[in-house]
Amino acid sequence: MLTDTEQSLSQTRPNTIDFDRISNLHYLGNYVRRLPINLARMMENAYDWEHLPYVHASSFASIDLIDSGAWGWRAKIGLPDGAPAPHQLLDLLVEIDKHYWVSTVYSGPGTGIEIHTQATSIDEDEIEVDVRFYLPEAPENEAGAEMILAYMQQQYATLYDEDQDLMLGRQGALNDRQRWSAGAPESKDVLVGAAAGLNPDEVHIVDLETGRFCVRRYEGDWLVHSAVCTHLLGPLEASMINEKGELTCPWHGYHFDLRTGENTEQKCRTLAKPPELIERGGQLYLRPA
Repeated sequence: MLTDTEQSLSQTRPNTIDFDRISNLHYLGNYVRRLPINLARMMENAYDWEHLPYVHASSFASIDLIDSGAWGWRAKIGLPDGAPAPHQLLDLLVEIDKHYWVSTVYSGPGTGIEIHTQATSIDEDEIEVDVRFYLPEAPENEAGAEMILAYMQQQYATLYDEDQDLMLGRQGALNDRQRWSAGAPESKDVLVGAAAGLNPDEVHIVDLETGRFCVRRYEGDWLVHSAVCTHLLGPLEASMINEKGELTCPWHGYHFDLRTGENTEQKCRTLAKPPELIERGGQLYLRPA
């Protein structure tokens, strides 16, 4: 919920990058890093505001979208405990053809900070990002400037550690989906293991020709569900079951009913229909649909 002041500030924000403003800002320094992903995944990640409090929980406690479009997005950010204020307003503007984006804090802690990022392709599976930090005014002294720069460089090192795992996972999931779409269903039952020998506290992952599935124990029953979120293909194999009997995607926090696979927020499609789980002679099998 925005206050009247926050609403007014947000409504007057531009949706395009003003490159002429850079000369009026204080350049603090930069952070450069190579990443083993392609430009498509990087730009997809820049637009993906929803992942921030889930993949970057140490930096973002929550996020509430104000507006979004091809130009980027604008949101109210909840900050972690210990921050000087509970929220800040932030927007991220994108020049998609230039692989360039600018995130600006326009209210709350750090107001006026602009972070400009240029992504450049090295080859089809590697890019370089140059993250440049700008302040509205120069710090009072060199020691203060060095301290701020070191903090921001460390923060972005952490953010890109976390984003790299997501982007690699996303690319791997896209590759898997292509492989599964071309695969022929199994012609016979697939063994999971001996029912008595499977640890009921663990998730048992089974890769079929047409998908990846999880077999797990819940409320006295062995159940099977898709290991792939239908939103952006996030991994569900490590998802814990909450008190409502729901799985939670670790990338964007989407919830799915464990037994039916339905997305309980109705934001995306139901999980892929799992194969039938059967027990025969003390062994658990998956029977292709």
